[in-house]
Amino acid sequence: MTKARDLANIITGGFTADDIPNLDASKITSGSLATARVPNLDASKIVSGDISAARLSLATETKPVVSSVSPSAITNDAQNIVITGTDFTAIPRVDIINTATGIWYSVNTVTHNSSTSLTVNLALAVDAGTYRIRVENPDGLAGLSGANFLTVSDAPTWTTGAGSLGTVAGNTNGAVATVSASGDTIVYSETTNVLTNASLANCSLNSSTGAITSTDFDGSSTSARTHTFTIRATDAQGQTADREFTLTSSYSISAYYLMVAGGGAGGSGSSNGGMGGGGGGAGGFRTNYGSTAITFTPTTQYTITVGSGGAGSGFDVDSDSSDDGGDTSISGSGLTTILTNGGGAGGSGGNSSSQTGRTGGSGGGAGAGRSSAGGSGNEGNFSPSEGNNGGQGDDGSQPFSGGGGGGSSQAGHHGVNQHGHGGNGTANSITGSSITYAGGGGGGTWSDSSLSGQASGGSGGGGHGAPKATSSSGQAGTNGLGGAGGGGGENGSGATGGSGVFILRVATSDYSGTTTGSPTVTTDGSNTIVKWTSNGTYTA
Repeated sequence: MTKARDLANIITGGFTADDIPNLDASKITSGSLATARVPNLDASKIVSGDISAARLSLATETKPVVSSVSPSAITNDAQNIVITGTDFTAIPRVDIINTATGIWYSVNTVTHNSSTSLTVNLALAVDAGTYRIRVENPDGLAGLSGANFLTVSDAPTWTTGAGSLGTVAGNTNGAVATVSASGDTIVYSETTNVLTNASLANCSLNSSTGAITSTDFDGSSTSARTHTFTIRATDAQGQTADREFTLTSSYSISAYYLMVAGGGAGGSGSSNGGMGGGGGGAGGFRTNYGSTAITFTPTTQYTITVGSGGAGSGFDVDSDSSDDGGDTSISGSGLTTILTNGGGAGGSGGNSSSQTGRTGGSGGGAGAGRSSAGGSGNEGNFSPSEGNNGGQGDDGSQPFSGGGGGGSSQAGHHGVNQHGHGGNGTANSITGSSITYAGGGGGGTWSDSSLSGQASGGSGGGGHGAPKATSSSGQAGTNGLGGAGGGGGENGSGATGGSGVFILRVATSDYSGTTTGSPTVTTDGSNTIVKWTSNGTYTA
């Protein structure tokens, strides 16, 4: 090529990059090189000198950019993260750098989703908040994230076990329960809409302490419910752990009771000397009416046992346990059994060893013949007392009277030189009307006694003792009152005791109506009264 031609090509722009294999930029003293003039300029051909990017726009490089990562906090376990950025080419190398220690960690796998997204699986054993992410494309160009880009820490760990947090009384105002998780600055929140829902559990959750409180637990409900909810523990790195719990409401029902056990039978009279038998002791009497109520749990069934009266014996037959009254009681889950003892039978008249009255709720009176003692009352050692002692029998001389049986409010009268009247019972208005319960039986009298009339039974269903007549028997105690039977006279039998009763008083709004045993149901104002005279149940 001639110099003239070279100049012509330069002037007209007709030469190519092949015509200038080694362009020395220092030789260009003025002007500029446009891409139109040098359409296929290879930057590698520039061996010396300095041409700025403004002078040579095609001489550029593209590095990947790391913009964000999700999640930005992970645990030590192997897991996937998604790296977002630009200019990712398949398939880049990804390293994690702990800037606090200078250690580089290789990832397990890299998936090239697109030029702006990578999915990386990695596991980092060292907890730190100082990790950076480096992405290097296959051409060797690399991009590095900002500092503290990825945090590795343990996720929150629950210390409160999943499941029930307990049973809490409905309408509770105050502490309900507390949940706890360990981790870095834990914040608690509910992911469901149950715990803090005013129409459900109606609680508040303290986000810092995990304390659950309420001003009215279980809201407007009046029956037991179980609430299932999920609480989330979130640490300072945004890591979470969820756990499901339950809280159950309970509603106790206040109740009042009156119970009377079966009355004891009167003791039999004797054919030997015509000595009278002792009156039976009244059934034990207990009530909380007018005092502290007991509490029932809704849907719980309570068993009620009503004591029967003592059987009574023919003349010249010693009294035994079959002549004692039966116990009355109530029992059920969550309730300590409440019981009152059957009345003790009266002692037999004559010279036998069974003249002593028997022990019971109230003691039986002693039979005449030996100045024997009456039986002891308050067998259960309750306070207040469930009954009283029976009276002493005559000593084997005129008028041969048996002692009176004890009543719930009064001891039986002694039969020494007088009639052995039964002890009086106790009046109570649990039903809305005053009724007297648990009277003792009167002692029997000899047919030729110098006394007139007969021993009376105590108020509250106690039967009178046998009158002055041969082969006369005492009067039976009254059923449903726990009154005791009267003692027999000469050749006479002891009378049977009366059966007991169990009476329940609850607010009508709390009354379930679920019973067995065919009780009698009445009302007194805003209360319902349920009376059992035989065994049955009540479901609250």
